[in-house]
Amino acid sequence: MIKNIYLPLTLFNTTSSEKYLNKITNIMSTNSMKEIDKLIIGDIFKFIKLEQEMPKLMEKEELMHYSCPTLIIAGEKDIFFPANRLNKVAREIISNLIAFKTLDMGHFPSEEHLIEINNEIKEFLNTHYEYRVK
Repeated sequence: MIKNIYLPLTLFNTTSSEKYLNKITNIMSTNSMKEIDKLIIGDIFKFIKLEQEMPKLMEKEELMHYSCPTLIIAGEKDIFFPANRLNKVAREIISNLIAFKTLDMGHFPSEEHLIEINNEIKEFLNTHYEYRVK
């Protein structure tokens, strides 16, 4: 994380060089980041103070009364939430984890992965909830 995100982020914030922004966004998206998203990410890094402890980590006790059927879709190459680590922790704290799908993607999915993710979500909702998605 330090080599792939923190160092290029520090250099980007110091120099505003697209070279460092490209390094960060390529890692985050496994080289599939759209140009508009790259510009948005650059603006976020330049103008927004990001929380260090984001997102808040959930504890098992906080999910004690959560019982909804749950689907998690994770990226095998997600630098922040790698699927193998997320899968282990999620199974320990989410009592009704029905499905854990992994895709060969980073933190930001490609257009093709977005289509696949939307289809997985529709199928899951149609199977486990009364709401029907077309």
